Amino acid sequence: MAIKTIMVPMSGLAGSPAPLDAALAVGARLKAHVEALHVAIDPRDSVAYVGEGMTSAMIEDVMASAEREANERRLRAEERFKAACERTGVTLAEAPTPDAAATAHLTELVGREEDFVASRGRLADLIVSGRAEADDNVSPTATMEAALMDTGRPVLLVPPGGAAENLGRSIVVGWNGSHESARAVSAALPFLHEAERIEILEVEEAGKHGPTAGDVVDYLAWHGIKATSRDIQSGPRTVADSLLSAASEAKADMVVMGAYTRSRLRRLIFGGVTGDVLQSASVPVFLKH
Repeated sequence: MAIKTIMVPMSGLAGSPAPLDAALAVGARLKAHVEALHVAIDPRDSVAYVGEGMTSAMIEDVMASAEREANERRLRAEERFKAACERTGVTLAEAPTPDAAATAHLTELVGREEDFVASRGRLADLIVSGRAEADDNVSPTATMEAALMDTGRPVLLVPPGGAAENLGRSIVVGWNGSHESARAVSAALPFLHEAERIEILEVEEAGKHGPTAGDVVDYLAWHGIKATSRDIQSGPRTVADSLLSAASEAKADMVVMGAYTRSRLRRLIFGGVTGDVLQSASVPVFLKH
């Protein structure tokens, strides 16, 4: 499936331009339409956090302060969006243009970002998200989970400082034979078609309950895509550490993998590879649940 619509939530990432830059870079390369989503918190919701016994004047002050902060964040988002579009040469437009050139639009809403991502993201071909930095006022974790679990769409997580220029030139695929891994490979085909180097890394118990990495190489060959495969052993390290280490050795600029192949209960008890990768990856990670 071609990637023609890209959503990038930017409300919770005050300090990191990486997700927006990556979304615009991918949009420019694929001639797609990018919807940058800025969601402001309703100032009235701040009243819910006000303690009992406060006067109406004090409550009004709290709401006024919340509104000023929301306006400041909105203006910063608008400035960053316009500057990024100018820098990447992406045309400002509310909808895709007939000439199929790359376009972008900043959508401003009021409410909960994860709610809008969960609903509007279902009609995006790709959602680009980010990982919080120390100075971010809002954590994008809830938004990221909504994008992965509630939209049915692939998500590209871009870590702080993640490069956008050569994104997807060298790709490694973390393969464990699961249907989530298969969905990730299928969804990533637009990137895999353009990649110069692809390596399928077989992790965990691939092949015991599904196709092997070698089978993936054969599958991609039918799509005219050349790839190689390699087994990686965790040993004393976690699967996530082994996968990211192998990606570093391969000089990959993108990792493709299935997201949350274990049940929520098993992840709570034993932890999960997906969460470990999202916390530690230094390159963008393309995920599909």
